[in-house]
Amino acid sequence: MGKLSKKEIERVASLARIKLDEEEKEKMASELGAVLDYIDKLKEVNTDGVEPIAHITGMENILRKDEPMKKPLEGQAADAAKLVKMAPDSKDNFVKVKAVFGE
Repeated sequence: MGKLSKKEIERVASLARIKLDEEEKEKMASELGAVLDYIDKLKEVNTDGVEPIAHITGMENILRKDEPMKKPLEGQAADAAKLVKMAPDSKDNFVKVKAVFGE
């Protein structure tokens, strides 16, 4: 693939919402071209029989059901009440915050 054209670099820069001067465009054309050349090399590697993996450690997340607790753990309710009292504004044992999406 080699070096990318100026127009291709300008398109990528536009999509990434970054401004590049002429010198940077030349540099990016060369560097991105090298990355794409390397990807083409990787495409030639025989991966038959190789299982896709997300990571190499073999570790897995241990998940539990997200269920409400019937009874708070010892001391948890008191800690929550202290935290609510520390908030600048609260109502009915909830911390009040500014609206994010409007009122």
